[in-house]
Amino acid sequence: MNLKLVIAFDGTDFYGWQYQPDRRSVSGEIMGVFSRLVDGDFKLIGCGRTDAGVHAVNYVANVKVFGRLRVPVGSLSHKLNRMLPEEVFVKSVEPVSESFHARFSARYKVYRYLFSSDYDPLLRRRVWFVKSPPSPQILNRQMEFLIGEHDFKVLSADERENGVCRLYDITFGRWERGVFMDVKGNRFLRKMVRFMASLSVLLSEGRVSPEEARASFLKGERIKGLSPAPPWGLYLLEVGY
Repeated sequence: MNLKLVIAFDGTDFYGWQYQPDRRSVSGEIMGVFSRLVDGDFKLIGCGRTDAGVHAVNYVANVKVFGRLRVPVGSLSHKLNRMLPEEVFVKSVEPVSESFHARFSARYKVYRYLFSSDYDPLLRRRVWFVKSPPSPQILNRQMEFLIGEHDFKVLSADERENGVCRLYDITFGRWERGVFMDVKGNRFLRKMVRFMASLSVLLSEGRVSPEEARASFLKGERIKGLSPAPPWGLYLLEVGY
């Protein structure tokens, strides 16, 4: 049996999705519950890693159940949500073909990053508060050089990995408390979207010019003054199959 799960989670108090034996992870919590609901073996597969502190609106995973599931599939999401911690919520569970793989079957992912200049302590774990929020109209032009297939290693925390990604779209817009950045791509490197969010702030504050940013990126050189934005402003919004 192969089950597809769509999951929302508040990543604040987790060390990301990926299971770590000595640290709290989202997959670790889900595996702990499934170990109580399955007689026999099972395998949990996520659509990808998330950094510590990153949130998800529609994270996708699949569970291959090799043993006996103790509850009907139709009531599994309800049972999971009763047993999982309050930071994790299973939105849906559905049977899928045995060939479905949450990571390798994915065609694209969409991430959203939230900025605000209006400090609110209730949002301190949800958005990045900056003095000068990015201007959507300007940045939609200044950051479009990232769209397409490129080597994104200079926007990654791990330059050893294969850096070639295809970015389908990058869009800046406004929400009620500030500005958002939506990024759609076939794959993302470690901290890549957070580097992009930070770049947008450098451009907005005039600490780097659009010409300098483009030239450095195309040369494969780290953009001056660039570091990853905080994780708490980042959300996995959608996974397409």
